[in-house]
Amino acid sequence: MVDVMAGTVLHRIPASNGHHGPGASESAGAGHSKDLQITENELWLLSYYRESELAGALLMGRLARETDDDDLRVRLTEHCAEEARHAWAWTETILKVGGTPRRVSETYQSRYHAAVGNPSNLLEVLALTQIFERRVVRHFKAHLMWAGTHPEVLKTLQQLIDEEVGHIRWVKDRLDDYAAVHGESVVKEMLERFQRVDEQVYSELGKYRDCVEQLVGPKRGSSDSIGDRLRRVAADSLGREPSEIRLDASLVEMGVDSLDLVVFMMAVEDEFEVEFTREDQKKMRTLGDVAANIAKSGVGG
Repeated sequence: MVDVMAGTVLHRIPASNGHHGPGASESAGAGHSKDLQITENELWLLSYYRESELAGALLMGRLARETDDDDLRVRLTEHCAEEARHAWAWTETILKVGGTPRRVSETYQSRYHAAVGNPSNLLEVLALTQIFERRVVRHFKAHLMWAGTHPEVLKTLQQLIDEEVGHIRWVKDRLDDYAAVHGESVVKEMLERFQRVDEQVYSELGKYRDCVEQLVGPKRGSSDSIGDRLRRVAADSLGREPSEIRLDASLVEMGVDSLDLVVFMMAVEDEFEVEFTREDQKKMRTLGDVAANIAKSGVGG
């Protein structure tokens, strides 16, 4: 479930002669260049691809731990592993062209979340995954045609295109199974809904084609309190107004089921750039508990 930038050709400028941090390429193996062979803009784009694969791996892994469907658990685990391998493929590619991965603060998922909130049931997860993977293949095929693309980048693009097809296939099989039980029209309507969102988000990203860092670079700090930000995340997840969210309300009371909890906690971690352990999550009964853990981490201000 990689995220993709807008489908536009990056305008190439002469590659810089910048160097990445000391020891970075050596730690990943010999043979990696120390001179950046691509533009800084392209480096941010590849870092965006990498971060998106990591986000996909984390989501698939968490869903695999939550599902009660034995076959789906296997599929999600396999998908998780492949997304992680893809993140490493982009990491190696970045090192080979003389860079080190930039820390990316926004992904395609986060823009989806801003548009429609978190997926709330199995059908939404499957539909979103299908739309994401189809977008990935189309975008990577377009990237293959960009003039002046580095050979190492071309090689990785083709590898990932070949492997993404398997993701599309298994998700399509699961959607067909869902349609057989609940009706084809239900699945078709959901796919069309997210297709419209995908086209809107993808189109909006086009204005960043020459300045990727402005979109995915370090976030600016928010002056809002942890509580206010947490209310917004919860409201987006549950389809309510922030004013309706109480910090002392239990997650169960607010209607957060096991699937909701997975995507809700991912949204919280993305918003505050923090990571909770499974044990941490078990102890959090209310939004106030979540806010307290964020404050304790010292990174949510």
